[in-house]
Amino acid sequence: MTEKQFMSGSELRQYLHISTRKMKYLMDNNYIPHENTGHTTHKYRVRTEDAVRFKTRMDTEPGFLSELSGMFSNRTEWHPLPMFEATPENCEAFRQWLSSQWAELPEALPTQTAAELVGHSPQRIHEWIRQEVLVGIKLGTIQYCAKAEFVNFMASPQRLAHPRTEKYKELIREFKSIQRRERENEQRRQKRKMMKEST
Repeated sequence: MTEKQFMSGSELRQYLHISTRKMKYLMDNNYIPHENTGHTTHKYRVRTEDAVRFKTRMDTEPGFLSELSGMFSNRTEWHPLPMFEATPENCEAFRQWLSSQWAELPEALPTQTAAELVGHSPQRIHEWIRQEVLVGIKLGTIQYCAKAEFVNFMASPQRLAHPRTEKYKELIREFKSIQRRERENEQRRQKRKMMKEST
């Protein structure tokens, strides 16, 4: 009998011996490569080889998923961790990443473009300009804001601590996924270095 090429979310949950809530978190935060089918039931589909690889890491890598420790216990006193730990270092790293992501965009962003980048309405951008959170300039019928200032604002602790729109959350998840891969690569490099030095 040939092995199934894909697992449903339910099958993955049983295979990894984890709760539905934890499985959903792993999917929503891109810990495991997957497809979103768009269906209410059987929403996730995961390649069997990716599931096996992930379980191997769970079983063999000390500290793997340690950042999720305690998040999915049934203790009533537990409170969810924020989506983004808005420390000065993390905010600066996100600002630099956002600058690189939007490097090809003009230095003066039309408010329509700025709104689309983070999933807000243009009216929301106009409101920030009226509140003098952002500086705007109007040329003809189009209002603009400075890209560098907009990047700084979207990378501020106040914005990152309480992301509102799905688009903005997607940006944060993508950034965190890249950060996680970089940490894992660095850990592997250090491990190879230690093994080489010990031989």
